Amino acid sequence: RTMFRLLLGATLGASSLVAADYTIYVPNQVHLALGHDASSMSVQWSTADGGSDTLDSTVRYGLSPTALTEIVQGESHLFKDGGDDGYTQTHHVATMTDLEPSTNYWYKVGDELAGWSDVFSFTSAPDTGTSLDGPLRFGVWGDMGTYNSQILSAVQTEVQEGNFDMILHVGDFAYNMDNDNGHNGDDFMNHIQSMAAHVPYMVDPGNHEVAYDFSHYTERFRNMPANSEDQPTVTTGNGEAPNNWFYSHDFGNVHFVAISTEIYFDYPDLISVQEAFVEADLMKVDREKTPWVIVHGHRPLYCSCDADCDGAATTVRNGMEELFYKYGVDLYLCGHEHNYERMYDVYNFTTTQSTVNPPATTYIVTGDAGGPEEHEPFTRTKPDRAAFRTDAYGYSRMTVYNNTHLFWEQVETDTDDKVQNEVIDSTWIIVEDHSPFSERKGN
Repeated sequence: RTMFRLLLGATLGASSLVAADYTIYVPNQVHLALGHDASSMSVQWSTADGGSDTLDSTVRYGLSPTALTEIVQGESHLFKDGGDDGYTQTHHVATMTDLEPSTNYWYKVGDELAGWSDVFSFTSAPDTGTSLDGPLRFGVWGDMGTYNSQILSAVQTEVQEGNFDMILHVGDFAYNMDNDNGHNGDDFMNHIQSMAAHVPYMVDPGNHEVAYDFSHYTERFRNMPANSEDQPTVTTGNGEAPNNWFYSHDFGNVHFVAISTEIYFDYPDLISVQEAFVEADLMKVDREKTPWVIVHGHRPLYCSCDADCDGAATTVRNGMEELFYKYGVDLYLCGHEHNYERMYDVYNFTTTQSTVNPPATTYIVTGDAGGPEEHEPFTRTKPDRAAFRTDAYGYSRMTVYNNTHLFWEQVETDTDDKVQNEVIDSTWIIVEDHSPFSERKGN
């Protein structure tokens, strides 16, 4: 990994935080996502309007930055913002296949006619059921804006130093992607390119993606590994696209399930479809291969800051909590509240305050990455189920060491408090039996 860190540092420097010129066809907004299995990695990028007619969706990749010997052709899709300007661009999606596990690769996207991106590097996923040479390391956050993205510098450094194997962004991007006729979304995607072009950037939709039937989220993250058999596609203001609202994937010995909490408020006809998908998916997880099961969505099932923790949380909780308990979901990660709240095990508002063999799902809100809406203070008394809470800006680190030990940290990056890169909360979560909670000893 030392070589990877050095080379990654060199390529990260090419990504700028200034607004790009989107009238040209040079690839921009490059970002990775995990494929449908450990031997593949998907990449998506954007070019100016007309690219679907004039440009190939080509990826060249290989084991050396000077020997990109593998070539894959992807697909292109025209995307039109729903604003008054009718701004359009082309999104390209391609999948690199036959990757060796836990191996450093280099790649570039574009074509010979209009030009290529920089050469980026990434490490392929570990085999399902295994870890890398060391622990699996995840960056987790939600609710990050283009403006006031307080964590951006810190998490860019984390990626540059090789500290994250995957990033999980639990909804609410840019504030909002559709602002400025979609250009704010372009700027946001280029801001995260310095991370997302090197590390898979996995996502789920938040309430701030609602414009034009979630078209910006759905189209800009087309490369998520959609795998719902009953709902393979969704329809937005831009037309039909792969269903990246709810899906699942493995990473080493962790099984992740993404859900759309927004379905409960905007798409009642999809509520039963999503819940059936989640149950069927959890039912078939092989806990010998992927003992850790983590579900992520945007809105919380439990929180304690304000009225958000009443009606809306109840709606999501009524749909998901019993499934989490029935199938032994270890953690639920979310944002929406612009603060950080790590809870203990919770089931039906009851907690044992345990982090060792907890008898129910552990709930964590990490929605304080920074944006124009700023902080969300805690106006209610801290309940017994809350282990730690703060409204300081920051992001979370999750490190899975093995099949039984997971380490969680919260890093503060708050210019208001003049605190940068300081770990303010940490805990071990130890689970020796990953069976359904009702079958675990002592329950």
